Amino acid sequence: MGKENIGRKNKLFQLWLLIGIITGFAAVLFFSITYLNEKVLCDADCREQNKVSLVLVLLSLFGMFIGSLTFYFISEKYEKKITRMHKDLGLTLNFLDGEEKPIISSILNHKGKITQSEIAKSTGLSRVRIFRTLRKLEEKGIITKKPHGMTNIIELEEELRKVLVE
Repeated sequence: MGKENIGRKNKLFQLWLLIGIITGFAAVLFFSITYLNEKVLCDADCREQNKVSLVLVLLSLFGMFIGSLTFYFISEKYEKKITRMHKDLGLTLNFLDGEEKPIISSILNHKGKITQSEIAKSTGLSRVRIFRTLRKLEEKGIITKKPHGMTNIIELEEELRKVLVE
């Protein structure tokens, strides 16, 4: 719950920062155009034509503001989906056999790619159990093994890596 609250505060800070930047940019642009119209560029006839360009600039800035708010609320929705997917990952691991669970967790902790010897170190399982379990996982199509010197590199299948690894 603490991480979620911190994440929400961070998102709110990002939103206010974005609003501040857009507002500051709009103010600088507005005052620059006004100054140039009044003092440098135009006489009385020309000012009417430049008001139209000023309105267009302000409308485009308003559009950027609305777009950034929309992005904020849409990204929050997708962030909740990602969080829910990671919670579902824990449920997915419950369907694995006894030795499969720590091995897959170890692979996931290393972003989907790990050596077989590192699995032995991180799980505490014997090399024989790891070898047999990895063979079962490979037969199920969950992992692939590639020789790498005196050990193997274990990787999650490409589609599983896209879904399970951040």
